[in-house]
Order: sequence, then structure tokens, then C-alpha cells
Amino acid sequence: MSSDSRCDGDDSQTVHLHLQVLDQQRTITLNVAAGDGPIGDVLPVARQLSEQLTAIGIETAARDGRQVSCRAGCGACCRQLVAISLPEAMALADVVAAMPPERQVVVRRRFAEALDRLEANGLLEPKQPDRDRYLTQPTAAGRSVAAPLAQRYFRQGIACPFLEEESCSIYADRPLVCREYLVTSPAEDCDRLFETPVERVELPVRVGNVMVQLAHRVGGAPCETIPLVLALEFAEAHRDEFKELHRGLDLVAELVSETAAEQRRGS
Repeated sequence: MSSDSRCDGDDSQTVHLHLQVLDQQRTITLNVAAGDGPIGDVLPVARQLSEQLTAIGIETAARDGRQVSCRAGCGACCRQLVAISLPEAMALADVVAAMPPERQVVVRRRFAEALDRLEANGLLEPKQPDRDRYLTQPTAAGRSVAAPLAQRYFRQGIACPFLEEESCSIYADRPLVCREYLVTSPAEDCDRLFETPVERVELPVRVGNVMVQLAHRVGGAPCETIPLVLALEFAEAHRDEFKELHRGLDLVAELVSETAAEQRRGS
């Protein structure tokens, strides 16, 4: 993977990434904001990259005779355990904070009700002052196990706080993992997740994973994902940790580096 760039004026630059994806040379063009900013400023670029890599996965599936079955109004995946990076949690908190007051009340109430339900069912640690809390899946050894936890979470049927009429109400700002979760199996199979196998579109790189690594290496965040339902809590607790400014092109270079590393890990 390599890159080159050119200036498009004072506000943005165009970056061309040259990647070898699925044994083919691909060039991906990204628009990068000029100037300095916090690590979260790289998210628009990460979304562009995710969109183009996802398109490659869809093209590959189509050549194999597999068509994406995801459609607006099918919100089964919006009841899954959605794991995001800390910069994305902060971005979602900003989306909520920018909503009209009456709208904020509705969305914040949904977040609170989801957490109350998880806590009541033993899937969420009780809230304590000055401590992050996490989803929990006790085992005989006292450790958490990801797969059973995701299954227990799904069985709660808790809708994403942004889900309305089985569609995403913040579609343009949805997390990377949501953008990268596509299936080619029948849509009704998603309602029986963990009982009926679903066929996901395989991607050359999942940029959602890249952002977790980037936040860890550049921003010093723990190398872990955050459940979307805890996004507002984590954003409030960690906001001051991500105020350091970075040059826009430097952030993109780090994003490219982590994308290449993620591609190697998956190959």
C-alpha cells in the first residue's frame, strides 16, 4: 500500500491510496481536511475508505453470484452488540448533543433504558463513580467470553437508540461496523442470528478495526471496542483525553499504515 497527495486549496487535499486488494491493484481517492485537529477528525476519511473497500467486497460477492440482501426497513442487525472505537463513541455523543432539545430527550432516554435493562439482566456492571463499566458474561473461571455475550445481548432484543421504524435515524453518521456489516443470506435469517448461519460479505479490510488500533497507537486509548449503548458514558468520561491536535495528513498517514497492518493480519 502506498499513497500520494495534492492540495485542492486551503480547505482540503486529495489523497490517492494505491492498494493491492484481492490480488488486484486498486487506487482509492480520499478527500482530506487540511489543518490540525483531534484524532476524531480522521473519521470522515475513514468512512470514505470504508465505503470504497466495502464496494470491493460487494463486487466480489456479486461475481460469485451473491447479492446483498440488506434493505432499508430491515433492522435485525440493529439489535446486535455493536462494537465501536472510542473516537466513534465521541462522534456519536456529538451527534446527540447537536440534536434539538426535544429530540435529545428521546434519544438519551433510549440509551438510559437500554443500560438499565442490561444491568437488570446481569449483562452490565453497575455504575460506579470514576470508573468505566463494561458488559459482562461470567464464566466458571470468572472471565468474559465474547461470543456468548453477543448471543445473550441479541436475545434481549434491545434496539439501537438510533433505530426508528426499523431504519437508522443517523445513517450518515452511523458507525463503521454498521457500514461494513452486509449479508447475502435471506434477510429473515438475521432475525434468527446464532440459530441460523448468515453469510456475510467478506471485506479486504474492516476499517472499524483499523480505528480501534489507530485510537490506541495515536491517541493512547485502550486497545478495545466499546458497546454503542455505552457511547455517551465513555465519551463523557474520556473527552479530555483526545484534545491533542494532529496534522490532518499525518492522521491519514497513520490511518493508511494501520489499514495496511490490518490487511496483513487478515491475509
